[in-house]
Amino acid sequence: MRKIIVSILLLSASLLSAIELEVNMGGGIYYTDSDGTLVYTKDFWKDSSGAMDHNTVPSVYTWIEIESDQKYWPKARFELSQLSTKGTSDISIKTDNETINEITKAVEDYFGTNISDLTLDSRLVQTNIEAYLYYEYFEDTGWPTFGMGAGVKNFDFDYAVTIVEGLQFNDNGGDTIPLLFFKSRYLFDTTKNGSSLAFEGSCKVYVFGDSTVYDYIVKTDFVMKYNETTDVGMEFGYKETYIDIKGNDIDTVGGDMRTAGPYFGLVAHFR
Repeated sequence: MRKIIVSILLLSASLLSAIELEVNMGGGIYYTDSDGTLVYTKDFWKDSSGAMDHNTVPSVYTWIEIESDQKYWPKARFELSQLSTKGTSDISIKTDNETINEITKAVEDYFGTNISDLTLDSRLVQTNIEAYLYYEYFEDTGWPTFGMGAGVKNFDFDYAVTIVEGLQFNDNGGDTIPLLFFKSRYLFDTTKNGSSLAFEGSCKVYVFGDSTVYDYIVKTDFVMKYNETTDVGMEFGYKETYIDIKGNDIDTVGGDMRTAGPYFGLVAHFR
């Protein structure tokens, strides 16, 4: 058995050594504003919600894309990003607990304050990991290319509302969901010094249960030749995400939200 395993490993290494790979990678900072409503769906707090109005907070992203010289092999792409937003949430608390409802009414009658409807400071942090394969068509034709593929997205989120100084309400969760990927890209003819300019638009669609999420990106990148095997450059663009999540699909939180903002990063191409 050991000889068989060694033979398989040697054969795999031999095949890989005969394949030429190109690696593209990049990373940078993006800025997002978020607005919408998160709906808490646990039994005790069922239908309670937080209407978010969050301001721009710098967030980070990185990606790597691998392609081979094999005719029918897809391109592989991996992305890691963290979305951070903060601002205020208009909290509307609803419960089926008679005692809580009586206390809420008593506070409102005595102090004139409705503690079930408040505007409080809040924060949202979400970590995303995406991996997908896609094919790209019409390369080296002088026309815009078209790409399509599929993969998965794993995410974890934490939503925190500050009740008073030092006291927070937190909810967190996460899931792994499927994604579909589409893109179109136009690359201008490379100049004599090896520089190139490209424009790209892409869309990711995540469908799971009764929920749907869309990511739209438009970007441009400029790359210069560094040496015979490496190109370096920069990218900048704009990203919007639309979220329609039903509470039963992801843990105990649903919502209808939008995040949008520009991003800027550095890129490198190894061949």
